[in-house]
Amino acid sequence: MTQRHRQPRLLDTDPPQSEETGCDDAGPFVQVIVDQPGRALDMELTYSVPADLEDELQVGSYVLAPLGRRRVPGWVVGFAEAPPGVRIRPITRLLVDGPVFDEGGLELARWMARHYLAPLRDALRCLLPPGAGRDTRSFVALTDQGAQTSAGELSRAPRQQQVFETIREAGEEIDLADLQASLAEADPSATASVVTSSVNALAERGLVRLRRALSPPRVQALRRQVARLNGDRDWAEIIMQAQPRAPRQAEVLQELLACEDGAPVADLNRGAVNALADKGLVIVADETVRRIPERAELHGQERDFLCLTGDQQCAFDRIDAALQAHRFEGVVLHGVTGSGKTEVYLHAIQAALARGRGAIVLVPEIALTPQMVGRFRARFGDRLALLHSGLSPGERFDEWARIERGRADLVVGARSAIFAPLADIGVIVIDEEHERAYKQDGPPRYHAVEVARRRAQQHQATLVMGSATPSLETYHAAKSRLDGLSLCHLPTRIDDRPLPEVEIIDLRGETLMGAGGTFSQRLLDALQGCLERGEQAMLFLNRRGYSTFVMCRNCGYTLRCRDCSVSLIYHHDTRDMRCHHCDFALPMPERCPACRSEDIGFHGLGTERVADQVAREFELARVLRMDRDTTTRRGAYADILGRFAAGEANVLIGTQMIAKGHDFPDVTLVGVLNADTGLNRADFRASEATFQLLTQVAGRAGRADKPGRVLVQTYNPDHLAVTSASRHDYEAFYAAELANRRENMYPPFARLINLTIADGDEDRALAVARRLAYELQKRGLAHKRGALQFVGPARAPLAKLRGRYRYHLLLKGRSIEDLRAALLEALDALGADAAAVTVDVDPLDMM
Repeated sequence: MTQRHRQPRLLDTDPPQSEETGCDDAGPFVQVIVDQPGRALDMELTYSVPADLEDELQVGSYVLAPLGRRRVPGWVVGFAEAPPGVRIRPITRLLVDGPVFDEGGLELARWMARHYLAPLRDALRCLLPPGAGRDTRSFVALTDQGAQTSAGELSRAPRQQQVFETIREAGEEIDLADLQASLAEADPSATASVVTSSVNALAERGLVRLRRALSPPRVQALRRQVARLNGDRDWAEIIMQAQPRAPRQAEVLQELLACEDGAPVADLNRGAVNALADKGLVIVADETVRRIPERAELHGQERDFLCLTGDQQCAFDRIDAALQAHRFEGVVLHGVTGSGKTEVYLHAIQAALARGRGAIVLVPEIALTPQMVGRFRARFGDRLALLHSGLSPGERFDEWARIERGRADLVVGARSAIFAPLADIGVIVIDEEHERAYKQDGPPRYHAVEVARRRAQQHQATLVMGSATPSLETYHAAKSRLDGLSLCHLPTRIDDRPLPEVEIIDLRGETLMGAGGTFSQRLLDALQGCLERGEQAMLFLNRRGYSTFVMCRNCGYTLRCRDCSVSLIYHHDTRDMRCHHCDFALPMPERCPACRSEDIGFHGLGTERVADQVAREFELARVLRMDRDTTTRRGAYADILGRFAAGEANVLIGTQMIAKGHDFPDVTLVGVLNADTGLNRADFRASEATFQLLTQVAGRAGRADKPGRVLVQTYNPDHLAVTSASRHDYEAFYAAELANRRENMYPPFARLINLTIADGDEDRALAVARRLAYELQKRGLAHKRGALQFVGPARAPLAKLRGRYRYHLLLKGRSIEDLRAALLEALDALGADAAAVTVDVDPLDMM
């Protein structure tokens, strides 16, 4: 369709009823998803298209549309025929020139909404630049015709003349809001609606043009004034002549002569710059400044591609063949810790970029990015863009813009980076594929691994999923060659370095040393020997804080969160008791709130307490701690890891942040202080998660020439997860756990949907849960039996969270489509009570 260039009109009010379009009117109609929360609005609404927008609206257009008495933003998701006998209201206006997502993005969002039973609006917001909630901004500038028009020609329309003169004085494009504010300050009668009306009139006369855009949230493109020397002159002579009469101007010229790309005016003498600009010696211009993420990656990274081992080459050849064929294929790269999975990733990315295609690399933890990014940037330079929550909003926005404009074709980031706007994806790499961090815990509750699979299929790209401990579902699918997946093994470490020796310490007969019972004698001796040899150690405990609960020794009273069914955790650095779920906090009491006794005991162990004990008990120890409490400051991840890599500390104590991905050649000892913290969770994956965590943390030891040693303290020395991890035996654990899953109808032999019913009134929450169970039974789901079944309702393991009482229903079935269909009908039957239900398809967190 030929593009017709009409000046857009800024409508200040909804069109009157008479402007609505009847069903018999000619003209196109569009389907719109409004950008408003609520299950009731999760539907496509039909609107007519005004004549001046017929050639501009397309899928992905961001528009303003009437909804009742309001006007709300929304996205065009398709075109439609007029429903018979219905009066259709028109789109009010276009909010942004150009679509904010394309057909491929819409297809991905529709799949996410359908698969995860999420509102399409929530899925669409995933596709938008960081910080999707954005205001609409309109900009006004003179057209070529307007630039040649005298303001006197508008004397018969004084308000238009006033607006026109203000736009001309601006000299460039001006924000409509700034224009309105400027005129209102000089003339209170110049209200926003009056100014808008004048701008519309000027646009219709062809004197001004309007541009609409969404402003980024909290941040905008950063612009600054830059001064440059004007032309090729004898600057040395000019500077010499200026020195006696205008020394500051001479100084500015000297600085600009040394700056090939100019210098920010803010760094120069502004008066001197203005004087030089008036003389024509200096040009001052506004430029967009890229906010570059801090280069916090670790040093000493290889710039050259390394020669692949035979196993690595075999894996790469399979990936390269899929890239060459331009077909979707999923490759599960199962490699022991230290086997060189990252080098395979690098070669795969290079192969994609060499073919003119892009690459996305997902990592589960921000803590992994400094070391990972260091290796990737050393190979690919500024082609790389970062996307993760550790960046400032401005940095994330600028990185997204670089990707969208094609200036970066390699994206490294956490979960949400899977939505990076690459035009042609050749390979998607998911490092540590098994990690739960890839599952979104808020709507839409998507799994980035599954979204990556879908995007790879859309782009006919290769999906590479690497892990030393793949999830059972992924490994089973790859072994069975299901879902387009195949399996590659890296069974040995680089240079045939041995895997670390793992020793299990049975705590049942052990006297633990240290306050609170922290160290077995073997671990104490091993840590002392490690420090005396000048080596490094990592101590792992998956609990932060100082003490996990505080109890009165006199009456047994325990301080608990007022809004969650958990004990408060003591943090020594802030001297407070804190809930790790809702952040409720209280000062540490000096007396028991129940009996007023001063005999208060600190029980349990957290990373803060361990760090304090190691610093006190080991004279040679230089301690760093890495957990959520120590990494709130921007750049803290890279700072802690960088200091440890540089040898400023010889003991790193932390939670699961230190358990995976890190490669420190001087680490020869890893101590697991309590391997049992996750074993007793009310979760069928508890055993798998423990095995994965122990295997990963053990893999941090002995990654260079020095042999590694791992000591695992546990009260369950015979548990399959512990014994398999100690032998580095994934296959044994996989076979036993798979048999257990088959017997109990859990993934990969069934699909799950976890339903959480929550309400501030516990009786009401239980009533809704029971009613939902009844509705599910009516639709063919049986209680604890059959191909489609449900378990519950039962009180959730975390029975109260943020002031709401919680009950669970777990749906199990061979067919996810049948489960979804029955659930949707049951939720519809609940009516308004459905708002109390949270749906999690393919859940990873059962708490």
